[in-house]
Amino acid sequence: MRIFLRSALVLMALCFFGCRFENPLTPSPSEDVNTWLLGEWELEEKGGKSTAVVAPLSADRYSIHVSLAPKGGNARREYDFEAWASRVGNSTFYTLCSLTNSGNLPEGAYVFLHAQMIDQVTVRLRPLQLSSSQEATAKELRKEVRSRLNDGTLYEEGSAKNWKRVAEIYSTKEGATGLFKPLRYVPAPAVPKP
Repeated sequence: MRIFLRSALVLMALCFFGCRFENPLTPSPSEDVNTWLLGEWELEEKGGKSTAVVAPLSADRYSIHVSLAPKGGNARREYDFEAWASRVGNSTFYTLCSLTNSGNLPEGAYVFLHAQMIDQVTVRLRPLQLSSSQEATAKELRKEVRSRLNDGTLYEEGSAKNWKRVAEIYSTKEGATGLFKPLRYVPAPAVPKP
């Protein structure tokens, strides 16, 4: 039973993060931080609630802390990443570098995601479906991404997850950041009908 549970957690993390690689999609950021992606995000599915806090690390890099909840919300997995935008052709993807050994994701491993803003409070994340070896170079990875974009096989059907923003990030001149809940997230009080 314990082996089955551990295997299920590994598969869940791989499904969320996609395959892991030893090299980044691009060695340095292709764009500055997209402020639309900053904040605290939640994903509720199968009885568990996962969270992610995305904060600016610099003008072109993100700090991301992810807490994944498997079915039922037990045995959470914590992940810390440094991330940046990676342009391949006309598309922007995100390279996430693991900062810690967490579950099946060793320190220094890279995973890649595509982020699509649906509205002000919803982002759709999709892991990239790549068949390259874990040791593939950045150039080989980009070549496969271009090829799969062209033939429509870059994303596995059903792998998209819609995350909801529950708080935003503020930043001070001194570089400190913190979370706050904007007024637009507060439900308006019910107005009694006359």
